[in-house]
Amino acid sequence: MDLQALYLRSRFWISDFMKGSPVRKQYNDIKYIDRHTKERCAPLIGQKLHKLLEYAQTHTDFYSRFDSFELRDYPVMNKLSLIQNMERIRVAPEKIPGQKGEVHIQRTSGSTGVPLAIPQDTAKRQRRIAELKYYGKAVGFTTHEKLVHLRSWNKWQNKTSRQIRLENIIPFDISKFGPEELENLCRLLVEEKVVCIRGYATTISNLAAYVRNSPEKWVFPHLKIVIAGGEALYDDVRQMVKEYLHCEIISQYADEECGILAQERVPTKENDNPMYFNHAGYVFEILKLESDEPAEWGEVGRIVITDLHNYACPIIRYDCGDTCVLMPPDKYSKGYPVMAKLYGRRFDLTYSTDGKAVSPLTYGRILKNYDIISQWQFVQLQEKKYELRLTLKSEPAGQMADLAAGLRNILGQDAELEIKEVRDIPVLSSGKRKPVMNEWKKN
Repeated sequence: MDLQALYLRSRFWISDFMKGSPVRKQYNDIKYIDRHTKERCAPLIGQKLHKLLEYAQTHTDFYSRFDSFELRDYPVMNKLSLIQNMERIRVAPEKIPGQKGEVHIQRTSGSTGVPLAIPQDTAKRQRRIAELKYYGKAVGFTTHEKLVHLRSWNKWQNKTSRQIRLENIIPFDISKFGPEELENLCRLLVEEKVVCIRGYATTISNLAAYVRNSPEKWVFPHLKIVIAGGEALYDDVRQMVKEYLHCEIISQYADEECGILAQERVPTKENDNPMYFNHAGYVFEILKLESDEPAEWGEVGRIVITDLHNYACPIIRYDCGDTCVLMPPDKYSKGYPVMAKLYGRRFDLTYSTDGKAVSPLTYGRILKNYDIISQWQFVQLQEKKYELRLTLKSEPAGQMADLAAGLRNILGQDAELEIKEVRDIPVLSSGKRKPVMNEWKKN
């Protein structure tokens, strides 16, 4: 038993109880909706949506012209339209129910080229804490166990020494993430008896590859789970984590604007793991790429989110820029549709020569079979022109022709494909590395 985690966890919940249990109430609400059927929870979710829309109509200049309680009657917003209308959407702190003091400003990293600052009221911040606790526990991580959070930390986002001590979360900066930093991270995981790692899939991949290739045989006896987010989780990364870090890895879909939106369950298969939406916190619409009509089952569509809990800045029908494939309910989804595949950013979606969208994971499932590849990036340059950028560990020895043939089987035999060796694949300021890009369709 981890006595430190038990103490910190008890301390947190006692403090929460003394304040009226605001986080516990949010936690219990998430738990109830997640564990009961769509049919049973529909009235509760409907009440939340009605309350949010009525509030937005009453308290914001932007939505004051609406008198409908049907989402389809509201405009679909994106980052740019939110920024342009922010002053007409955000609500003054004194008008927010239960708000004391200033609201929190949640900033996105701007990795899409459009930085965004979203006001969040106190209750929304408590909701986000409850989401982290509930969805962590759902995959085997109990709150206040030792966690390392891998990301680009800066003076605006970094945790104080008090936060580190009370939350038991160690921030590890990945702005520079070479061999020295990876060795330091491995030592940290051992010495601090880390139970969980949270970070981008790319970062996790770098860590697993380092452990695989290191002459020192690293063992992390306390590590139970890795939570990967921010990017698609490729099969080779999943396999490396299980083989070299000896723990489970799950993919979590979240954004900084809202919170945790969907998550895999454990134990996971090697590939094609569906994600289950956080219906307790959000209403999801999957709309066609070129219109605001609902996408069909199995069709790639845009993810549009309505946040049921942010009263500082009502987020209604927000097109976050990501795409996915929706499939009918399965035996675990309590009657809700499931996200069969998360494709990621719309402008990073690539297409075969006959115009069909190709899942980013498809490339990874081909490339993982070539041990000489250290890093890769696939780019669509024009309608039928593609470039695969590789960093190689050794000479290809004729393997590139076989690799090109495999990719053409996916893209089309008329694909103009160039395989180019590069020294490195650039990393974004956020710490993410884009394995798949579309420079032809920048929507």
